Amino acid sequence: MGGSDSLAQAQSFVASAGGPANTLWGDSFEAWNHYKTGNPTLILLDGAGVTQIEKVSGFNKDRLQNALDSLG
Repeated sequence: MGGSDSLAQAQSFVASAGGPANTLWGDSFEAWNHYKTGNPTLILLDGAGVTQIEKVSGFNKDRLQNALDSLG
């Protein structure tokens, strides 16, 4: 899923990958500007909306899994 994908493409990716039920999405770059981020970047928020993991760039499978595991 990339920053230039449409909402429908993002929803399709999440459904096919078995990803999280909740995905932050917006047609503008408001969220990117708020979090001062670019592409590729990953920000994982907990259930209260608090940033737990920030800027795990490169989407290396092992680094991503380690980041997810660290959320406990």
